[in-house]
Amino acid sequence: MRQVPLAIDHAGQILRGTLYLPESQGEPSQTFPAVLLLHGFTGNRIETGFLFVQLGRALAAQGIAAVTFDFLHSGESDGSFDQMLVTGEIEDALRVSDWLKQQPFCDPSRMGLMGFSLGGLVAACVVGRVNDYQALTLLAPTTVANVQRFAKDMEQDGRIIKGPFTLHRDFFRDVETLDPLHECVKNPRPTLVVRGGRDEVVPFFVSRTFIKAMQNHDVPVEVETIDDASHLYDTPQTRKRLIDTVADFFKSRLGRV
Repeated sequence: MRQVPLAIDHAGQILRGTLYLPESQGEPSQTFPAVLLLHGFTGNRIETGFLFVQLGRALAAQGIAAVTFDFLHSGESDGSFDQMLVTGEIEDALRVSDWLKQQPFCDPSRMGLMGFSLGGLVAACVVGRVNDYQALTLLAPTTVANVQRFAKDMEQDGRIIKGPFTLHRDFFRDVETLDPLHECVKNPRPTLVVRGGRDEVVPFFVSRTFIKAMQNHDVPVEVETIDDASHLYDTPQTRKRLIDTVADFFKSRLGRV
């Protein structure tokens, strides 16, 4: 496996990321299936406990290229977090999607998308707007309603505060313009929804709204419940099961090289 830093121009700003590339078999023009990973709220391309590093390497070991990146205003990408809007993150993901399918290592007929938490909401919107992806994984995907339930607790003296972060004043109004439950069924593709049994940030009834929407539209959806897992999959056992589940799903849907 090779791990390569990325810098992608997006309307004059730089999205910084990492490519996890499988070892080639000596063919200079060899292409691979590829998966794009979208991080969560206040996260970055490494994610908590190095989750996306572990996932990227696990996918590469299965012969699947993986791309992680920091949304604008997060991590090492350009911008400041107080300018982050979810509609902007969708545009970032669409930009990287377009970049990815043009790369010489990528087989554009075998691309997958995964989003974690707020990144799951973003992923659901992205697959409704492009036909690039043949498989989708939603890891603890949140909804507009679930995001909004935190609004009151985050308002302080006319500002929106989350830990060390100040949010854009229009953050919650911006989220209200989105309909991920409608978007995720526009272009049906095999989908895996993973949830943790101890997840209090995105409880199961929230993830279940995506599952029901897909089932109502005959979208092939698999559900994996990891009973002892919190939102962050923060034990070795739950982390391993998560990584194995996601890697196996994309391997089965996109095929090993």
